[in-house]
Amino acid sequence: MTITRNLFAVFALGVALAVPHLAFAQYGGQGLGSALSSNPMSHQGQVKPGIDDMANRAATETPFKVIKDVKLGLKDADPAVRVSELVKLRYLQDPEVNQILMNSMSDPDARVKIKAVDILGAREANESVTPMSSMLFLRSTEPIVKLHLVAALGRIGDAQGAMPVMQYLGEDQDERGRGTAVFALGEIGSDKAVGLLNTVVAEDQSQMVRRLAQEALQKVSGQMPTERAKKVAADSSKENEPTDQKLAKLREMDKKMEDMER
Repeated sequence: MTITRNLFAVFALGVALAVPHLAFAQYGGQGLGSALSSNPMSHQGQVKPGIDDMANRAATETPFKVIKDVKLGLKDADPAVRVSELVKLRYLQDPEVNQILMNSMSDPDARVKIKAVDILGAREANESVTPMSSMLFLRSTEPIVKLHLVAALGRIGDAQGAMPVMQYLGEDQDERGRGTAVFALGEIGSDKAVGLLNTVVAEDQSQMVRRLAQEALQKVSGQMPTERAKKVAADSSKENEPTDQKLAKLREMDKKMEDMER
């Protein structure tokens, strides 16, 4: 397990201690899979047992049928149903998918917002950077949703997301929020963040945040690969791999992530 994973595992534990049973009870309960994550960077788009299995089933259906079913399901009054519908879009390759997900970021329920944000981050949807950035600073946006927005901006890796994350880092007083932000800045890799990251390394009260900021600086300078770069390298070596094998490996990775968090 890398230093980064160890650090974020600690952050996830801190969330669990600070907000007892929040993800399980208040935001989903049994069967909601990863509708809400206390560790946004590690859960962006991860598929877990429960309703997230629908993502794999949906991948075998025609895009038109899936989108039609999802649009109908998103009208359901039950937030859990709306979350499960969004999961079906995770691996669906259709121009309309990202727009549906972006529309769902304005859902009245935090669970649905978070699922939409996480999937957009996992899909590396560049077109969602602007609405995510705007949503990050709305007073009505819940703190836990903001945490997932920052994580998603890092996962997408678009340079336009650097300034919003930097602003969030400057305003957030919570350790896990700052940790997520500096990790995201490392993934984005913008030179604009160097000054702020150096300040964090020198002045932040949290040793873990300082270490994450140092890693982020190494990513920006190219001394250390980003998670996205690792993924691209891995994907390029598997271009001819059958889709079913790719999905099987994704499920295997998700299972390992889940076991690590227990």
